[in-house]
Amino acid sequence: MLDQGICAEVKVGSEHLRLFSEQNAQGVQASVYNVNAKKWIAPSESVENIEQGKLKAATYAAAYLRQVANLELPPLKWKESRAAY
Repeated sequence: MLDQGICAEVKVGSEHLRLFSEQNAQGVQASVYNVNAKKWIAPSESVENIEQGKLKAATYAAAYLRQVANLELPPLKWKESRAAY
């Protein structure tokens, strides 16, 4: 169950990624999802806090975009993730 978190959506070239930094029952985690391929590029990885999760997710996304499409990560607009009510 999600306690709090943020996400960012990246659409550049033909790539479509979702970046997450979220706190849940397992702690704070960062992850990156490839929407087109319907698979995780970076599955949930533990981090110290939401801000570190943002940095970790952005680092993974940037490396992925450089490697597979020779693209740069555009500026990210983070927004509140789905929340448990």
